[in-house]
Amino acid sequence: MKIPGEPIIKPRPLKGFSRPKVVYVPVDVPSGILGKWLKKKALRQKKTPYGSYFLLDDAVVLYQSIGAPLAAVGLEHAIAAGAKEILMLGFCGSLNPGISVLEIVSITKAHSDEGTSGHYIAGKKIFDSTSSLRSEIENGLIGRNLPFRQGVAVSMDALYRETETWVKDKQKKGIDVVDMEASVVFALGEYHDIPVASLMIVSDELTGRKWRNIFRYPELSARVKKYFIPFL
Repeated sequence: MKIPGEPIIKPRPLKGFSRPKVVYVPVDVPSGILGKWLKKKALRQKKTPYGSYFLLDDAVVLYQSIGAPLAAVGLEHAIAAGAKEILMLGFCGSLNPGISVLEIVSITKAHSDEGTSGHYIAGKKIFDSTSSLRSEIENGLIGRNLPFRQGVAVSMDALYRETETWVKDKQKKGIDVVDMEASVVFALGEYHDIPVASLMIVSDELTGRKWRNIFRYPELSARVKKYFIPFL
């Protein structure tokens, strides 16, 4: 159920950044490939405390807005300006031994282990992506002969509290990957009645006792170029 009541502080529309489609990019790879592309292609850009906005021909991109609280604030301003759908392009850590780094995951649902989504939807901890938008994204990948898999995410706030006990608990619940924002993006979609979807690249693995991280590998930048840039 949506949390009732009008907010005292309302998001202001972003002047000059009105598009029906928002692409949300929480973080870039160290090579900065997405930021460089956006700066080259954008009609205009605006930097704010909760992320940078880039105006493209048919979309607004919210860039470098990490974590559920900033995601909610940044996307609220875009929604106030007229956004009618949100596509999140992000990175995740694998909790599933069967999912390796560099794999592409289309998120079907996201468990909330963060503190923001509960202020939008009461008593709910699992949020779905929108099947129609998800299918559109997946069909785009199929049309370009790009492999992917579907998976379930959990979003959590405390990057350095992914303990072995925490990982095992999520694995028992059938969760495949972890990120910091997907659940609040899906909660926003439910609250505002707009389609939402998320495509993620696996940048690290937390399935063993050691952390495997490839965030600085050139292969990850290559995946970003192949999978993400066509959706911008």
